[in-house]
Amino acid sequence: MADDLEAYFQRFQTAVAGHWAKDISTLMSSNGQSLIKIVKSLHAVRLADTDTVSRVARKTVADKMWRDVAVHCWKVAYSIHVALDIMAAYREQNALTQLLNRIAERTDKWVLPVVYTVTQELRIIAMEADHYIEDRVSRPSASNSAKPNKLEEAARTINRTLTVCLNDRNSSMPNSRKWGVYFIISLLFKIYFKLGTISLATSVVRVLNASSAAGDIPSVEEYPKAHMVTFKYYVGILAFMDEEYEKAQEHLHVALNNCHKRATRNQELILQYLLPAHLLLHRRYPSKSVWRTFPRLQIIYEELFNASKRGDMRTYEAALAAREKLFVIRRIYLTMLKIRTKIVRPRLFEQVYLASDKSTRVPVSAFRKGLEFVGIDVDDDQVECWAAVMIYQGQMKGYISRERKTIVLSNNDPFPR
Repeated sequence: MADDLEAYFQRFQTAVAGHWAKDISTLMSSNGQSLIKIVKSLHAVRLADTDTVSRVARKTVADKMWRDVAVHCWKVAYSIHVALDIMAAYREQNALTQLLNRIAERTDKWVLPVVYTVTQELRIIAMEADHYIEDRVSRPSASNSAKPNKLEEAARTINRTLTVCLNDRNSSMPNSRKWGVYFIISLLFKIYFKLGTISLATSVVRVLNASSAAGDIPSVEEYPKAHMVTFKYYVGILAFMDEEYEKAQEHLHVALNNCHKRATRNQELILQYLLPAHLLLHRRYPSKSVWRTFPRLQIIYEELFNASKRGDMRTYEAALAAREKLFVIRRIYLTMLKIRTKIVRPRLFEQVYLASDKSTRVPVSAFRKGLEFVGIDVDDDQVECWAAVMIYQGQMKGYISRERKTIVLSNNDPFPR
């Protein structure tokens, strides 16, 4: 069994010497079958101790830092698959990533696939460690006061990885570590959104924009499509949350257009934000083919969108209330409220106008009765307030005659689309 371990480290040494990043990544992955097999077999014959592993590594891996990397990888795999100790696995994976950051500083682009594998696994293991802590703390008899902060720690380590990539001063751009920038940023976005620390995601974008403006990194279009799509998706969501819907639409369209045609789940995630942004900006509704292709989006949005088209505030309010928790979690709720104000309500007022034979002078009471008909109980003052807002925002053309309790509408397109 010790011979298997030596053979593993010899393959690792060969891959490092040849700069075979994909082979190194495969050997380093805590889910790699060869590593899992070795840790389990050594455990079975009681050879799975750190001294044995370190001794064999010293015999076969020449570079000390890479040797330590290999030993950390073994410890991570052992902690996960044999000891079943996710906290130990996290400590080893975090130490491994920190060590790889130092190695990456003295290498160039070839090491990036290894960096991707290690940082991705750090994020996953950190989340599992936090879940473990949360589970222990939630038990009635728990006396453990530990906080689930491993993902935050992992973010700091991966942020250092971003700095290593951004600060590469290699004069040869084709060999620069800067080609890893967008992958690492997207990984940080996933962590920051998970933690709810959106301000940190915004700070990363500012740093990136400064580097881009200075010409320090290639444009995002030159990066692999997978990196670009993920980056554009998150930047689009950030713009969406800031109510910069045109910018959000621009980024999300790029993400959607470059998304792999078979990646329907990713397309669905993009459309989850693109559809309401598109509705708010252009008053356009998805076709039936969109609902057929993305049935989960149909469940979420179709009733709301149909209600907004009809100006059916009662149905819209009920559907929105039923999905409130989902929309709050996904940071869509405020946009759906904006759709209610800018589309559903004006559409309802337009329906009252059409029912009045398109009269340009409609009593405030007629609009109030229209609202009552769909279950919205308000007084005349509230109707006038809503009408004033719609006129101010350009959703309705006309003015309010307070003396006659009448809304005087424009002869020409009183409800512009």
